[in-house]
Amino acid sequence: MDGAFGSRSYFKPADYIVCGVMILASVAIGLYYGLKGGGQRTSASYILADRSMTLVPVTLSLLASFFSGISLQGYPADVYYHGPTVFWMAVPFLLGGVLCWKFFLPMFYRLGMASAYEYLELRFNHAVKICGVMSFLIFSVLYSGVVAFTACVALTAVTGINVEVAIVGLCVVCAIYTVIGGIKAVLWTDSLQMLLMLTTTIAIIAKCSMTLGIGNVWQIASTGSRTNFFYFNSDLTDFYNGWSFIGQTMFLGVVITNQYMVQRLVICKSEAVARASFICYSFGVIIFQSLLFLVGISIYAYYEGCDPSTMGYMTKNDQIVPYFIVDVFSDLPGIPGLLLTGLFGAALSTLSSVFNASATLVGEHFVKPYWKDLKDKGYTVALKVIAVFASAAALGMAFLIPVVGDAIPVVLTFAGCSTAGCFALFIIGVFCPFCGSKSVVTGFVVGLIVAVTMSVGCIIHQVKPDNLPLSAEMCLNETYMDMNDTLVTATSLATQLPLVTTLNLTSQIMMTESNTNRSEGPVIFSLAKSWLSLLTFLTTILATLCATLVTGTNDTSSMDPRLVIWKIKTSFVPSEKPQIRGIGEYSPLSDMECEGLNNKDVSNGKCENDSTEAIAIRGNESTVEFVTAM
Repeated sequence: MDGAFGSRSYFKPADYIVCGVMILASVAIGLYYGLKGGGQRTSASYILADRSMTLVPVTLSLLASFFSGISLQGYPADVYYHGPTVFWMAVPFLLGGVLCWKFFLPMFYRLGMASAYEYLELRFNHAVKICGVMSFLIFSVLYSGVVAFTACVALTAVTGINVEVAIVGLCVVCAIYTVIGGIKAVLWTDSLQMLLMLTTTIAIIAKCSMTLGIGNVWQIASTGSRTNFFYFNSDLTDFYNGWSFIGQTMFLGVVITNQYMVQRLVICKSEAVARASFICYSFGVIIFQSLLFLVGISIYAYYEGCDPSTMGYMTKNDQIVPYFIVDVFSDLPGIPGLLLTGLFGAALSTLSSVFNASATLVGEHFVKPYWKDLKDKGYTVALKVIAVFASAAALGMAFLIPVVGDAIPVVLTFAGCSTAGCFALFIIGVFCPFCGSKSVVTGFVVGLIVAVTMSVGCIIHQVKPDNLPLSAEMCLNETYMDMNDTLVTATSLATQLPLVTTLNLTSQIMMTESNTNRSEGPVIFSLAKSWLSLLTFLTTILATLCATLVTGTNDTSSMDPRLVIWKIKTSFVPSEKPQIRGIGEYSPLSDMECEGLNNKDVSNGKCENDSTEAIAIRGNESTVEFVTAM
């Protein structure tokens, strides 16, 4: 068949043109914002967009950051081979969304900090903050390399471009628009790439529906158990048990405290816009996950009775989406290029998020505090240099993957678990004011020990998940094609990696099990990897509480009430944005800021009045009400 991987008929000229136009569009956006009005010459503009962003770009960027190219390949593949229980990840996501909307979003926005992890230093100390920052940076660099490698291998399978050349091109293109255009370029390119992802999913669904009929697609999928959402059992070793996905605690961290999420919300021009963006984003995640589910059952229905993997045309499960695109759309010039660019663009959004967030964190926590005489113009240049180094780190990681491939799943699993431990630090910080710095560090270290032990053990003694029944009885050999060998290397690693996003950085390595036989070993190491984040999260909290009993409780009388959430008054949305803060710019409330609240005593940044501590938020006229514990 023309356009088949096996025949080595690569993209037609129209496909190359479409891919080139989409890539150049991303670069053009970066150049536009880099040169517009003199360019991104201030740090506030470069990493916070002067807090001027509106609903549409923020919402689309949040979605693009949550979903990645791996998501577009992995999620439908899970539905195709294992059924729709992966959809239950929506439960912890929605729980995290409620917590974020009610508590964390107002706190982060009103504190006005560029880095989410600055909170850990304000609430605890410098050491706790560094734990959080390093956990995020290490995972981000590792994950960005995997995303770049996987996306480029999928692309080279149909273009014939050398994998190494594609990796360099991807990282360079992403670095250009991220470094030059700053966060504004990242948001608008994310918006473009999210639209491309939507186009890819809708095109696949539409093609199958027009070919088979919508009713037939659902009927075929239902007959094949691909619509059985209620697969639950008590087996904790079963990765595709619905309870495993409900237990994805790291999704809470993704929604609540992820740097990508926080940075995009605090750059909104008002808290009202931030709230609206978050609501639209939450609904968007559910809608897009539903579309990916429909992609999975549509492809399953299309290949009913002639499964490509059963015929030996594919070696890994997550090859099914790119295989389908080239198989079905190869006779339409430009369409395979457009749809596969959706996968490529998703990788760009992931990488740009990593580069910009890494520059923000390194700049705020490792440059600004130790280079105090650095002017803002010089600091902005430093941020751009850091973004270049972040892209170089991703590039190096992508080249290392084929060399140290066997070690990558262990490292990523551990890094993901450590991120769950970091999320526990935020939960303890805002809901447990009696816990101090020493007990928190102790809890985090204990959580890391558990994460290391379980990550190594579960990779070594993992359990092979069984596919749902597939058939090739109706196949005609001349109708189908062999999958290009170049996809094999990438997806052998991709099966160890996430299904779901880029913001999703914290949960993704838990999403797909490897197809290896179970090894003999302790029963606990047979635990499905989806439970490891919850185990790390609970261990960190319990160890912290136990350490608090030994070290003593924290003195809550001197604690700034903006850092501890007991109750936030959310009925009033501030009309103005707070002042932008950086490291060292956070200060207690003054008497003037408490004026009008009938409070006379101001100490330690709070206004005291009977049993209620009411504070004015710097930069606007709203108040936040904290009800003290009785």
